[in-house]
Amino acid sequence: MTPKERVLTALSHKEPDRVPIDVWGSASRICNQLYFAIAEDQGWKELGPVVKVSRSGDYADDRVSELIGSDFRHININKPENFKPYKNDQGLSMSEWGWGSSVIAGSSHVSYNPLADAEDSDIEKHNWPEGDDPGRRRGLMDIVKPIHEENKYYISATAGVSGMMLDMGPYLRGFDQFLMDLYINESFSHKLIGKMADVIIQIYTSYLQEVGPMIDCIEFSSDHGMQDRPLVAPEIYRKFFKDQYARVFREVKKAAPNAKIFMHSCGSVRDLIPDFIDMGVDILNSLQPKATGMDSFELKNEFGTEIVFHGGLDLQGGITGTREEAIIEAKTRIDAFAPNGGFIFAPSNHFMEDVSLENFYAVYDTALTYGKYPLKTK
Repeated sequence: MTPKERVLTALSHKEPDRVPIDVWGSASRICNQLYFAIAEDQGWKELGPVVKVSRSGDYADDRVSELIGSDFRHININKPENFKPYKNDQGLSMSEWGWGSSVIAGSSHVSYNPLADAEDSDIEKHNWPEGDDPGRRRGLMDIVKPIHEENKYYISATAGVSGMMLDMGPYLRGFDQFLMDLYINESFSHKLIGKMADVIIQIYTSYLQEVGPMIDCIEFSSDHGMQDRPLVAPEIYRKFFKDQYARVFREVKKAAPNAKIFMHSCGSVRDLIPDFIDMGVDILNSLQPKATGMDSFELKNEFGTEIVFHGGLDLQGGITGTREEAIIEAKTRIDAFAPNGGFIFAPSNHFMEDVSLENFYAVYDTALTYGKYPLKTK
């Protein structure tokens, strides 16, 4: 069974030869410290390409994919040509979307919200990103075409933007104000959320313009949950966000008509999973197991025939302890999600500094051995 056949079998809720494996996706990147350790351990003299600069890791290296048996190959959106990050007079790092960030205690924080005092009429006047900037897609055909023609791996396009309307709204408006608007300024909220959706559609459409028909999966990243509940009440989500997310997925799929829709969301989102399914989400990550209501066995029992689960490896202790604990964690998620297919083995979020090299190897080795069908689950 080829890697692509393996993934397609799991996506059809059937059991392949083993559970499919993923790394380097929108929620399975490897921080630089761990990546450097892997490269040193493997004796690689040259590092892989830098695809983004962020705390979740700058690199993407398919030698790691080969090493751990990943069934996926990922593409990444390129930087726009017509916007260069800069610092304003206050020393803030200004984004393409217009918000400004500063570094506090080593981490970047949004500290300037360009629409903080905006009214309805100011939304269109804002300097929005140029959706069709050709830089976003430059060179992607040269990467995708050989993989597509080989027809060995499942090709997934990582997120075209970092976050979506529920994430970006607070950056543009300010967290408190954005949430208050949902209750006291409904017209503004609908208009702003709709405009953000328009721009996201434009960016993804540009990103996938040339390679879309060759893409098997389109990834989106949008955190909908806190540790103990959804970020907004389900009834508020359905009133303001659900239709706009569905519109984004529907319109972007026109550029990649054969692709599945993947969405990452941290936190407690069990109450929203039926909405995600309605919206057109085919594959759901992160399945954060220690968040309220996110028990892996219960999720599989309740939604396992309607959606494909991706991730689930606990990063709040599960794979950050001893090697033995990491192996138990990997086996637990396989026990929960893998029966009858519909599961892709991956972390619940990026591999960060508290995941050891030993544990990184251990969880993927467990997937390759313990994850073979027929399963030896309890």
